[in-house]
Amino acid sequence: MSASGNDFVILDNRGENKVAEKDKSRFVRDICRRKTGVGADGVLLVENSEDADFRMRYFNSDGGEVEFCGNGARCIAYFAHNILDMPARLAFESIPGVISAEVDNNFVSIVMPEATEFEGPETLELNDEIVEYYFINTGVPHVVIFYNDIENAPVLELGRKIRFCEAFKPDGTNVDFIDIATAEDYDIAVRTYERGVEDETLACGTGVTAAALVAFYLEKLKPPARIKVALPDILTVNISPEGRPVLSGEVDLVFEGIYRLS
Repeated sequence: MSASGNDFVILDNRGENKVAEKDKSRFVRDICRRKTGVGADGVLLVENSEDADFRMRYFNSDGGEVEFCGNGARCIAYFAHNILDMPARLAFESIPGVISAEVDNNFVSIVMPEATEFEGPETLELNDEIVEYYFINTGVPHVVIFYNDIENAPVLELGRKIRFCEAFKPDGTNVDFIDIATAEDYDIAVRTYERGVEDETLACGTGVTAAALVAFYLEKLKPPARIKVALPDILTVNISPEGRPVLSGEVDLVFEGIYRLS
């Protein structure tokens, strides 16, 4: 499935034909490899839950399990409803907590985890360059940098340096370059370097949410915010009555297949 260009392999991991716990990291690396596997930014697993409709587990393409993925959450909600016949309004477990979702055809809204750790502005010195940034955790950590020339932002070069810099060890961070837009059809443009993928992704749901929340906190925008990602596509971030961010947008089922476990 694809959510604004952020692509995932999704499988029901509850029956007999499931990936064993000890094999999951290797399986993820193999299936996400774009020239010899299916090719994806990550893998989403539907697993059993005693407290919700199911449990979501997310692995980046490097085989590492991470806390959350916003676009992955939208895709797995679609999968649960349209493929596994779960309700259109559902709830699922994730590491940051229970996530609620609503599916309307291929349009999916999810109530994201409560954002934490907002800090900034802070500065980093990288190769004699001073970089001003904000930090926020929207289920996973994000560094947010305002960058006026978004088309020419050094997403790979600077994003990789920040992701691996000493300040964010041992786990590292995702890095978002954002620009408050003057266009009529969107409010923020975002490009993201995603840890675990170790590259720019065409969209990042937690990154889009981080960008919107930083803009809200700084009173540069009021919710809801329309956010353009690199695909390009437009996602929306709003605030729920309980104060949690709500991420909305379309997802696409690209294809279904059978993968043989070796």
